[in-house]
Amino acid sequence: MRGIRGYLLIAAMAVAASTVTGCGAGATGSSAPPGAASASGGGAADAAARAYCTDKGGTLVDRVATWNTNADPAAQLPLAGHQTFCEFETGQGDQTTRISVDLVTLSSAQPTIAAVAYLSKIGPVVPPDPSSNPAVYNCNTGLGGAAAFGNTAAGGGWLDAAQPVFKVMIMCVFADGSAIDAFGIFYYANDAVRGADLAPLFRYQPNGKLPAMFEAPRR
Repeated sequence: MRGIRGYLLIAAMAVAASTVTGCGAGATGSSAPPGAASASGGGAADAAARAYCTDKGGTLVDRVATWNTNADPAAQLPLAGHQTFCEFETGQGDQTTRISVDLVTLSSAQPTIAAVAYLSKIGPVVPPDPSSNPAVYNCNTGLGGAAAFGNTAAGGGWLDAAQPVFKVMIMCVFADGSAIDAFGIFYYANDAVRGADLAPLFRYQPNGKLPAMFEAPRR
């Protein structure tokens, strides 16, 4: 099996390709996710979640779930899913990184699966095929999330064409509707922070009592 450092390099190359060209390598999500992660639906809770994001230094970014992001924009298919994410960015030039997270995961005092997955720092599980997207594979196989738009090479992701660099973000979406950047959680499991360390920014603080939702991968 290829070493973790090798997959981190592959992941970095995949991030660079997607952010520069606006092409994703596979992600999924839904419009107005059910349950706890539905703050983007409007109202006082949504306003509070948005304010929490900006108070913590994040940027509110509206994205559309889009299939076929590996193709030219004219061939891409916008889907019904629309969601506002809180995004954090750091670095300059080619060293710039970003992480994206749904508003409730960031602002809720209660846990979401995405928050627990990020804080657990489990894995990552890397694909047997070196050409596969390691962040997507880790989300799907290692964390039990969903980060694929179908099962072809067409790809997909959460698109904001107005973004100068990070046009497409690949989100790892969980059963409670919570979502977090698949590359961000992949890197964080190896103590590499992209965009910002979300651990101290989450309103949810487990105080040493993190739920045992995730176990170390069997290698």
